[in-house]
Amino acid sequence: MISTLLFSRGGGSKIAPEFIGKEWINTSSPVRMADRRGKVTLVYFWTFACYNCKNNLPAIQSLTDTFKKDGVETISIHTPEISEERNIANVRKAVEEYRIKYPVLIDGSYTNWKAWRNNVWPCLYIVDKRGKIRGIEQGELNYGNQNGVAKVSALIRRLLSVN
Repeated sequence: MISTLLFSRGGGSKIAPEFIGKEWINTSSPVRMADRRGKVTLVYFWTFACYNCKNNLPAIQSLTDTFKKDGVETISIHTPEISEERNIANVRKAVEEYRIKYPVLIDGSYTNWKAWRNNVWPCLYIVDKRGKIRGIEQGELNYGNQNGVAKVSALIRRLLSVN
């Protein structure tokens, strides 16, 4: 796991790109980063056949559940790696099977992947209230007892305390 926890009160962090795409699961309307201003947001890049992505799902759900009361929302971006993952029906089936309840953006053309300059599955971005990326976790959050959930939780708490 590569961990880049970037929290700082000053500038220097990249503004999170706007979500691009019309195909969403688990939401009646597209989510916009602009609408998330004032709230901390988790953005999770994954794909359903990825072993490490699947192993991360309980950790992502735990973070989602823990911070929901604070207005933190998880937005996932499904970017396919293999041909079966390009089929939206297969993605819908996987979302149901894995009991994913947060919004899922279909990124079959890698538009969001490129805009976020992502390069690995799974990858979690932690975005502050001003829309700046303040942390990046690549790989399994708790692989090898690295305690990534605790690290991300601590960063979220710091970001929630900043106006």
